[in-house]
Amino acid sequence: MTISYSGNFCRLLVRWKGSIWKACWLELTYFLALYYIMRLIYNFVLPFFDPDEALRYRRTFEQLSLMFDAYVKEIPLTFLLGFYISTIVTRWWTQFENVAWPDDLLSLLCVLMPGTDKKSRLRRHTIARYLNLTSALAWRDVSSKLRRRFPTIQHLVSSGLMTEEEHKLYESFETESVRWFVPLHWVQKILVDEINDSKPLPSLVSQFTQDLKMYRLCFRKLYCYDWVCVPLVYTQVAALATYGYFAFCLMGRQFLDPAKKYKHFEVDFVVPIFTIVQFLFFVGWFKVGQDLMRPFGTDDDDIELNYIFDRNMQSSFAIVNAVEMQSPSLSEDNFWAYQDRLVPPLPHTKMSAKLTQHPPKLHSYVVINKPEDCAVAEPSDDDEPHRVKREKREKRKRFIHW
Repeated sequence: MTISYSGNFCRLLVRWKGSIWKACWLELTYFLALYYIMRLIYNFVLPFFDPDEALRYRRTFEQLSLMFDAYVKEIPLTFLLGFYISTIVTRWWTQFENVAWPDDLLSLLCVLMPGTDKKSRLRRHTIARYLNLTSALAWRDVSSKLRRRFPTIQHLVSSGLMTEEEHKLYESFETESVRWFVPLHWVQKILVDEINDSKPLPSLVSQFTQDLKMYRLCFRKLYCYDWVCVPLVYTQVAALATYGYFAFCLMGRQFLDPAKKYKHFEVDFVVPIFTIVQFLFFVGWFKVGQDLMRPFGTDDDDIELNYIFDRNMQSSFAIVNAVEMQSPSLSEDNFWAYQDRLVPPLPHTKMSAKLTQHPPKLHSYVVINKPEDCAVAEPSDDDEPHRVKREKREKRKRFIHW
């Protein structure tokens, strides 16, 4: 589902669905468990094996901890994750922009086929069904939700999106590639019949074919995004950098004996607060990229193609049927009397009247104190040297050009 949220800082932090807590709690639990195991080994196990209180093993642990803490700072984690997540988020938003909406195409269709006879109404209705059939065929290849809703082509026939005759014709195309474009080809056939029968304006036909092309292009782009993913080596580098960073932190962030007076080890927090905050930042950041890689799945923040599909079905048939067949008559409204003067502002409610209005402000506005300041200035003798210099520069430019 697509998580919608609003509210202040505290209300946002306590949310669970789609939150950083749900994304990172399991990894954070494993990390803290390993961290405290290492802490127990340092404080209790190693001193037990050191003979004569020489603490040789414990001192080796401390040197390794300091070395790990120094080397962990060399991992460019912020740079790697920043560029990786930027690529993923751009890819995710582009995929959402390529989710096809048939409203504009069908609105233009009503201008192209405005007839009220049964043949015109049937053509508009069939084209609307074919556009939604294309959505079902194409989206079930990229969305697990649509695939579960229509696991086979026969389910499309049972739902009414495809007739038995269309099903047989669709299955007759023996090709190993995708076949979701077939209903769009049927739309073109209906358009050709309309051109031969009614002779619509060529400009409308041209605009409709261009919009139909863009509609088809949206499905092809989604198919390509689902087919060609971010290179695996890039994801592996980001994953190794993230989890390797905190694997080194298991040793490098251990609290050492304060009697040794190591720098930054003066206070024992028991709970590694700063390391936990870093873990939530970086691992949560990486999880964002993993969740947005495939935005049409079943995760919390995946795009709701099921809802979009149902919404497109309802709006499509409403546009070509009810909205097209019913329209109000022309009448003189409340603003008809203001033909030769400005229309007054619409009334406010008590709630909107309390809002502060911020009209646009001209930042280059100059305050004029005296009207004579706007008078055209007469040329003076002081302008003569500037004119001579300007003429010399023009002559020099012409000479150089020559």
